Amino acid sequence: MTALRNLSDSTLADVLAALRREAREATDSRRLVQDLQVHQIELELQNRELRCARQTLEESRDRYADLYDLAPVAYAAIDRQGLVTQMNLTAARLLGVERGSTGDLYLGPRLGPGDAPPLLAALARALDTGAEEVLEVDLVSAHERRRALRLLIQRERPSPGAAGPATCRVALLDITEHQRLTEQLRERERDLVQLAHQDPLTGLPNRLLFADRLGQALRRARREQRQVALLFLDLDGFKAINDSLGHPAGDRVLQEAARRLRGQVREGDTLARFGGDEFTLVLDPVERAGDAALVAEKLTQAFKRPIDLDGRPLYVTLSIGISLYPQDGIDVDTLVRNADTAMYQAKDQGRDGFQFYTADMTARAFAQVSLETALREALSLEQFVLYYQPQHDLTTGRIIGVESLIRWHHPTLGLVGPEWFVPLAESSGLIVPIGAWVVRTAAGQLRAWREQGLLADVTLWVNLSNREIRTASLAEGIAATVAESGLEPGALAVEITDIKSVADSESAAENIRRLLDLGIEVAIDSFGTGHSSLASLKRLAVRGLKIDGSFVAGLPGDADDAAIARAIIVLGRALGLRVVAEGIETRAQAESLKAAGCRIGQGYLFSRPLAAAEFGAYCRRG
Repeated sequence: MTALRNLSDSTLADVLAALRREAREATDSRRLVQDLQVHQIELELQNRELRCARQTLEESRDRYADLYDLAPVAYAAIDRQGLVTQMNLTAARLLGVERGSTGDLYLGPRLGPGDAPPLLAALARALDTGAEEVLEVDLVSAHERRRALRLLIQRERPSPGAAGPATCRVALLDITEHQRLTEQLRERERDLVQLAHQDPLTGLPNRLLFADRLGQALRRARREQRQVALLFLDLDGFKAINDSLGHPAGDRVLQEAARRLRGQVREGDTLARFGGDEFTLVLDPVERAGDAALVAEKLTQAFKRPIDLDGRPLYVTLSIGISLYPQDGIDVDTLVRNADTAMYQAKDQGRDGFQFYTADMTARAFAQVSLETALREALSLEQFVLYYQPQHDLTTGRIIGVESLIRWHHPTLGLVGPEWFVPLAESSGLIVPIGAWVVRTAAGQLRAWREQGLLADVTLWVNLSNREIRTASLAEGIAATVAESGLEPGALAVEITDIKSVADSESAAENIRRLLDLGIEVAIDSFGTGHSSLASLKRLAVRGLKIDGSFVAGLPGDADDAAIARAIIVLGRALGLRVVAEGIETRAQAESLKAAGCRIGQGYLFSRPLAAAEFGAYCRRG
């Protein structure tokens, strides 16, 4: 029989069909031979089909290998430790390595700081759970700029009989350009938002953003039961500037006006250009109406200097109207309308000033502004003076402490107590320079007394307001003043009043800690009144308490006053604090306090507050 391999497929098929026909009519021996021939032909046909299939498979594998290798997407096989066991050409180029050099190629060290642990964790999750992981990392190269990659991680199905560790098939997508374009898009969106909410000439918020900010401020004020002030500002005579000098000059005036206004407002307030030569200012919050008046006065003062327009001095003034929430309106439109009305009232009053929406409030505000102006003059003209009141040992009678008390020699009202001007000094910020003057003057006076042989071991106490105790570098400033006076740190000590507001302020608590570290004692004045609390006392770790005079006045007859005073004394002694009772006017009060365990007393029984010369004489007599 001719070799089967030399026959074509069609010939073999014809031979096979003829043999099958003959086999039906052949004898048994002949049929056996023919069956064998049929079987051989069938095997040859099957072998040809297998060879053809294998060739097709190999061609397909080669074709797909080329597709995988030359694919525009970087693919790699990575095991649990981050070792790259296989990669295509695109991945090799991306990673900057030679094709096939994956023997010790770990992906983690090629990533940005902190990216390797998330990669290993994602590989482990994909291998353990079969879930697809997506991770964004930075690819770092010594020769190229940093690239942003998005990794698509899938557990790879192992081939039958395959050896080696399980791996993940990882697609490495370079998203650097995508991120750059995305950031550009975000910047454009921000620019569009800014353009929609910002005045292009002055850079201030425009009317739209102003209305939104004012609405937010009103909602907060409604929840917190507090006030908001709206100031409506108009440049006086601006139309004449535009008409005579032209709009470019007018634009420069508006820009300079915006700059000056911006320099006078707090960071949290909203200054906006309402339109034309009109500006608005939202003060949130305000404690009292007078605070808005003080701001208005500062704004008008900022325009006392002329605007330089190409060497030509140009004087521009402001007219300001003020409305308050909730007194003058509870919504944006009403407050704006009423502030605008008040602004025109300011123009009718001669311009270069401010008016509240209501006339009586304007009168009170002018009085407060006048008082602040007088306070500033008092500081510069040295109209303040310190008085001194001794603190005595209730057993021996010896002077063991002195409290300094500020007074104001008003040019027309005479000697004015602190209760009349300190609240305004606090709200206006003048309390800080005034407080520095008190510390400096008190330290200098104590040094003078000691040079006269007086008060050698006595501590002089000064009072600090809530605003002062929150001032940055307060402790260092007091310590420096004491050192410059040639005194030891313990020679000067401070008292604070509102313990709760101080305890709630981290800056105040830190200042107290710094004062104590520098050897400057801190005590609480008027303990038992206002917001005194044991939690605040513990947090601040102060060294002394002063029993308020209201609890001393009823001694010894008032059982309630006696119980409160005794409780404060016991508390102070238990905590190792210096306890002083103020307001002692009778010997009976002093004896009652001494019997309760109080060691130190202060009040008119011993001496009223005295001027420095009088106090020196008092010490000599003692």
